[in-house]
Amino acid sequence: MNASLSHRRLRRAGLAGTLCAVLVALSGCSGDAPKREYAAPRSLCGTPVESKELYAFLPPGKKVSSRITKKSANVTWCALTVDGKKIVRTSQEWWEDMSMRQYTMGLTPDALDHQTKDRRFIYSGYLAYGKITDCDHSKHRVDRVLYTGVQAFGSKHRDPAAMKKLIVSYTEAVEKSSACR
Repeated sequence: MNASLSHRRLRRAGLAGTLCAVLVALSGCSGDAPKREYAAPRSLCGTPVESKELYAFLPPGKKVSSRITKKSANVTWCALTVDGKKIVRTSQEWWEDMSMRQYTMGLTPDALDHQTKDRRFIYSGYLAYGKITDCDHSKHRVDRVLYTGVQAFGSKHRDPAAMKKLIVSYTEAVEKSSACR
């Protein structure tokens, strides 16, 4: 009986030791989670952005960069990449004056379920668009207005409040820039 009891104790001790080893190994793995090894940019292709709100949409990685991906008389697109993967795109586009709902039709199949009271901004957890009606029209037709956009298609983060702050600050920066003045 003593041998049988000793054998059961040894098995339990062995099982407990194995369980402890597994738990230690698993907890050690969490320390290896990917991290952001870069600072959030303060501007995208020369236009200031709210780093705090933008940072929430950026994934772990080593290198962040931005570059203009489309430039014409009426359209400027800027892509922000992390380790070469496109995460966020900003846009500045001159179009005929229309409501924000009309402007965003066809831009995304996803619902833009938030809009500011003044109807100047429309947004979701990862997409946002704004409208600037008081720009210098010397380079554009008088019936044109400047629309802005922030699209975080490459991000897994969803935060309507942060996206609203981001589009408002980005649009205000565009208003003060050479794109509008």
